[in-house]
Amino acid sequence: MGTRNGIAPPVRHRWMSRFGAALLSALLLTGCVLYSDRDERDAPRPSPGAGREVPLRVLEQGDATLAFVPVSLEGEGPFMFALDTGASASVVSEDVADRVGLERTGERRSVSGILGTGQVPVARVEQWAVGDVRIDPGEVTILDLGPPRGGGGIQGLLGSDVLSDFGSITIDYDNGVLRIPAT
Repeated sequence: MGTRNGIAPPVRHRWMSRFGAALLSALLLTGCVLYSDRDERDAPRPSPGAGREVPLRVLEQGDATLAFVPVSLEGEGPFMFALDTGASASVVSEDVADRVGLERTGERRSVSGILGTGQVPVARVEQWAVGDVRIDPGEVTILDLGPPRGGGGIQGLLGSDVLSDFGSITIDYDNGVLRIPAT
């Protein structure tokens, strides 16, 4: 392994990279739910008015259709996050978390998928947005999603912990738009 700016990259276990990538794939394809301790009574309700639109990139891979949105973290990005309304917690790849300097909380959460269960670190995000729509500060789980494939790849997953804050969303696959109500 080489160095970057004189700093050696963190040592990663090959099994964790495979586990993270396999777990994320399983979550996206099966709609499995990640851990969340969110109290639903705290979720803001949408207000009437015009909505906001975020560009949506739709990819079809075999029988699966994946929707990606641009997400910026701590003023950097955008990074391509898969929308997953079936996941209760949002995920950031380990590489992106390191790149933007997300502060780990010291907490570890259990994540489960069809391939097993593992403990992953949690980080605090102070500033983030989906497209131009700001997201309240919160926590994300961090997974080693492996290297991007073919110049792209999943850099994170936007789960229902964030999406439910908007009250309702519309995913327009035909026009490539995520519609979020005005708040």
